[in-house]
Amino acid sequence: MEEPFELRSLGTSCSWVLHPPTDPYGDGYIWAVRSKISDEGMTAETSATLAGRWAPENETLGWFFQSLANDWQGWEGGREWSSLEGEMEIDARHDGRGHVAIGVTLKRARQAYADDAWSARTVFVVEAGEEMTRLAADLRDLLGV
Repeated sequence: MEEPFELRSLGTSCSWVLHPPTDPYGDGYIWAVRSKISDEGMTAETSATLAGRWAPENETLGWFFQSLANDWQGWEGGREWSSLEGEMEIDARHDGRGHVAIGVTLKRARQAYADDAWSARTVFVVEAGEEMTRLAADLRDLLGV
């Protein structure tokens, strides 16, 4: 069994853990991943639905992080990625000075007004060069890209 991917902010309690994907239908098209965020007493965990091994590369989480690493010198505005059912959303902004803010949002229900809906978000700041390159490689390894 592979180790989970983990992103931590130094000097804080902020963390994001993404477990290795499972193939609930055994066909490689859909993967389920457990994702957990924690920050200053808040913890949220959900299972997110990802496109599996047959997905176009430019729609995968690994590709999203690799594109952030490739553009280490910066970009305008924000970039976003979402799981197939919207249970996990990632957004990123480059500050133009060598750092990227990565927001991780987890949700319980796709319908925002469902009785059992909830969402939680935390933000990490990472170095745009080597640290982002390492994160992208770790995610691609976890997801088998």
